[in-house]
Amino acid sequence: MLGNPKKLILCATNSNLTAGLWYGTKLQTHAVFSNKDEDYTVFSEYLSQHGDTNIYLIVDAIEEDYKLESLPHTTGGARREIVERKLNQFNRNSVYRAAHFINRSTDKRKDDHFLFVALSNADFLQGWMDAIQANHAPLVGVYMLPMISQVVVRQMKLMAPHILLCERLSSGLRQTYLHNGRLRMSRLVPMKDVKPNQLAYFYLVEIDKTRLYLMSQRLIAGETPLQLVMVSFDNSNDEIAKSISAEQGLECKTVDILAYAKNTHIAADLVRAHPEFLHMQLLANGYVPDNLAPATFSKTHILNNIRHKINIATACVATVGMILATYYVWQGMQQKNQLLHITAQTQQQQQQYEDVAKNFPTTPIASTELKVAADLAQIIKSNNQSPRQFMQVLSGAFEASPGIALTRMRWTQTNDRELKDEEGSPNPVQNQTNQPVVAANNDPTKLIQVGFINAEIRGFKGDYRSALNSVNMFVNHLRENSQVEQVTVLQEPVNVSSLANLQGSTTDENASTERPPAIFKLKIVLKPVNTGASS
Repeated sequence: MLGNPKKLILCATNSNLTAGLWYGTKLQTHAVFSNKDEDYTVFSEYLSQHGDTNIYLIVDAIEEDYKLESLPHTTGGARREIVERKLNQFNRNSVYRAAHFINRSTDKRKDDHFLFVALSNADFLQGWMDAIQANHAPLVGVYMLPMISQVVVRQMKLMAPHILLCERLSSGLRQTYLHNGRLRMSRLVPMKDVKPNQLAYFYLVEIDKTRLYLMSQRLIAGETPLQLVMVSFDNSNDEIAKSISAEQGLECKTVDILAYAKNTHIAADLVRAHPEFLHMQLLANGYVPDNLAPATFSKTHILNNIRHKINIATACVATVGMILATYYVWQGMQQKNQLLHITAQTQQQQQQYEDVAKNFPTTPIASTELKVAADLAQIIKSNNQSPRQFMQVLSGAFEASPGIALTRMRWTQTNDRELKDEEGSPNPVQNQTNQPVVAANNDPTKLIQVGFINAEIRGFKGDYRSALNSVNMFVNHLRENSQVEQVTVLQEPVNVSSLANLQGSTTDENASTERPPAIFKLKIVLKPVNTGASS
């Protein structure tokens, strides 16, 4: 069980302790203990029966202290420090104290308004607290009963700016002053010796004392329109309200607390006998005010909360793990079934193939050899090139150089980029030993186009410089073609070597007619053509 829905709500007064066990928002059982030693023992046994049930303690005491203070607006740690400093300043000797935030000012400074509340004398609580600590019971907090009375005023929609709420409790007459629905001060007066015929006079005197105290504390002025709200059981206080209204000149209003109690899911007879059960029911409904107890008193409750959170986290992780494990098991089963299905289909296809293969004609050639033959045919097809591309490249160069004439052309496909031209050889792809020319580290299935041309200068008249310039322009034009990878000059139109012999005579009249033609020779390598065929 991760959380306990039960709540043990206590209401302590100077004379007794009322205890009620709630399951959710419904009261199950209750008990009343007197403020004496033997009842402390009985109460301790009562606590031991409820184990880890969270305890909420409401205090209805005479010794209460209220101080209204404005503090600079702060947040976080700075706010906690300044509030703690004020608590020490106002209630240094009080164990049970709290700072109740009221609202924030609307002026330029926008200060925070706090009501500092404390129990100035908590001796009557000591016996009950000792029993709680001895049983290591999870005490959630200690709360002032008047702070829960704010909820009554709000839920009854009492909208007057200045309200004095008069409640007749088991401990006496409780007068609570609220400004705009917020608690400012509360005062408890015992009613042990008050006789029924003296009740109106008692109310009149005590209300007058409360008004004087409020004016002395500057909470109200003499002309402040104070509305008196009297809690009544079946309109029993109507006459008292009329008497006070006539004597004090106050606006008096009575409210039927039993009808209100019915809406909060508490029995009217129980509220009539013990009026504090109404406040206890409101706390059970979730209206929990500021806690007055120090953190050390709630240590067991804090540890229980940590343990419950760990249990919840563990349960969540375990649940997620179970869900993931279930999902992975389901997924594994799905994959296994899918694998079995695919295996069955594969076997079925294999069986069908074998059945069909039985009717295949017998072939004398193995399938591996057929694959090799098909690959070779694809390679031959991809390398089946004509000299058309080579001739187009030459045509563009000769058109740009009309002064050059072609005398010989040789084109071949080879995998040897260093192939040499052998004029007059019957098989130009062979070397002197009549063996195929295959370059080292070259792929024999990747052939490139290599061409050789012989050309001469038209109308050559002995101007070798002009002839060389024409050849260079012709070569550069070829190299600028995007289809050409390499152009090599194998023979210049004139031997420019310093070792060449010079022959002839400038006085010879037949020299011009016998001058040899300006012939040059080129080697051209085209870039490989991407045919897109795979080997």
